[in-house]
Parts: sequence; structure tokens; C-alpha cells
Amino acid sequence: MIDDDIIVQTTIAMVLRLKGYEVDTAGTGKEAVEKSAANSYNLALIDFRLPDIDGTELLTVLQHPTARMVKIILTGYPSDENRAQAFNKHADGYLVKPVKLEKLLETVNAHLRLQDECEAVSITHERSWQNSEEFYVIAIGASAGGPRALEQVLSTIPSHLPVAFVISQHMPNGFTKSLVARLREVSALNVREASLGDVLRAGDALVAPGGCNMELLRDGRIRLHMTTITPAPSIDVMMTSVAKVYRSQCVGILLTGMLDDGVQGMKAIKEHGGVTIVQDEHSCVVYGMPKAALEAGAVDIVAGISEIPHIIVNTISKTNQRGRSN
Repeated sequence: MIDDDIIVQTTIAMVLRLKGYEVDTAGTGKEAVEKSAANSYNLALIDFRLPDIDGTELLTVLQHPTARMVKIILTGYPSDENRAQAFNKHADGYLVKPVKLEKLLETVNAHLRLQDECEAVSITHERSWQNSEEFYVIAIGASAGGPRALEQVLSTIPSHLPVAFVISQHMPNGFTKSLVARLREVSALNVREASLGDVLRAGDALVAPGGCNMELLRDGRIRLHMTTITPAPSIDVMMTSVAKVYRSQCVGILLTGMLDDGVQGMKAIKEHGGVTIVQDEHSCVVYGMPKAALEAGAVDIVAGISEIPHIIVNTISKTNQRGRSN
């Protein structure tokens, strides 16, 4: 815990210790760097403003000689600029003070659990993996209740995995910009609205513009076209294109929503060797699309929304291990 406010530092450290964590503290950047050089930590909570160094500078300075260290920025001065600065320097999380202790514990637990699961995955900070056998594309479709479900999935996915996300959320033209803005606030991924000709890269999460279908081409580029056919953006169109290009190196995820868009896309992913996941009835706002996919035999895994990020990481890990053993 790195914070020059002794009350914040002491309170958070005490709460984490009561939950069974071993906690060390530092009040300055210099002290934090010295301690990280002498000890092995797996997570750092870093105040955005420290007396001797910008907290975001510690994101690249702190050492992690064994396991990769999860780094979460805490700030009492929230702004889009500060948030962008933190994630541009590869922060894994961004919390606003005063942070609710329940939210803090939830974030710490989620990131440490993912850290354990990520050790089985080939990890790199190289952003472009299109030609790698370890590069995966995760295609997510959602409708009614989808924005909140997307937040829950993307908020705990680290940005350094060899994975890119493409997302089709049923929304009319002009409405996805606010969705993207919200997802950027909670995710370490490079979340943005897709543009014609974009090239998919690891760490990206591209959202189809409202009322516009999105397809992946074989060179990793994005193709967009407006449509008057509803529902839109089409989940089937997106997933089917992903299946054809990435075959066994893709995962299809169908979240809460009505009707049956996505069923054909999930079938295509499954038929090409990819993995298909649907949100369970209990955590859905509307159990329409997941139920339709399940009844069509297009589903490998049914899971609660909080479990889906862990399943994504485990799926990639197991498949990569299988590929390396062949």
C-alpha cells in the first residue's frame, strides 16, 4: 500500500490484513521502489499523487522479479485525463477515493485470482499478435441488460494478455459512444468504438457502432456497414466472421438479451473449434439469447457473469498448453 496519507494507508492496510493478506506499506515513491527491490510483491495499491513522484511513474518503476505485479491506482482527483494516464502506463485498475472497502476488496480479490490464472498463459507486453498461434479473439454479444454485464466482464480482464475483444451490443446509431466511455472508465483494455479499417490488436476491445454491423476480415481488419435490419449491430454477423477467420482461436460469449440473435454465430464458432459461453439465467436481466443458444446446442459453458472473466483466461491457458504439447 503506497500512500502518503497515513490514515488512508493505515485503514486500507488494516482491512486487507483482517482479510488474511500480508501487507507492506510505503509513504513515498522512493520507499516503495526500495522495498520492491528487496521483496517480492504480487500487488501494489498506488496513490496517484505522492510527495516525491507521480504515482503513475511507479507503474513502470516498481520491480517484480518473479510473478508479474498487479498495479492499481487510487486517486482523490478523478478525471478522464488522469484515468487515461494510468491505463496508458499499464495500470491494471483505477479506483476513486474515498473508495468503498467492499469495492476495494472485490477489486483486489478479482485481480489476484486472475493473476494466478494468468500464470498459465503466455504473457507479453507486445501489442500486436495477429500472426501468433497464441492470439485469441473474444466475440461478445449482448442486448437488454448488456451494458452492465459488459462492465462486469471487462473490468477484471488485464490488458497484457494475447487477446482482443470485439463486441456487438444492440443499440441504435449514436448511443454506443456513451457505452464506450463508461467501459473505458472501468477497464484496463483499449476500449473504443470500431472504425472502418481498424486492425485488431492484443489489448483492444472494439465496440460495433450502434446500428452498424461489424465483421472481421482475414488480415485482422474491421469492416463496418450500416444496416436497417434489426436487431443491430448483428451478433450473428460478427461472430460468424470471427469463427471463419480465427477458428479454434476464438471464444464466443452471449450475454443477457431477448430473442435469438447470436445463436447462428455461436454455432459457427463451435463448429470451427472455438469455445462458446453463455451467461446463466440467474445473472441475466433477460434470459432470451443465452437460452436460445443453449436450446440450439451451441453452448459449451454456462456461467454466472462474475465467473466469465476467469473462464476466458482458463480457456486460453488450457488451449495454449494443449497446442504446445502437440
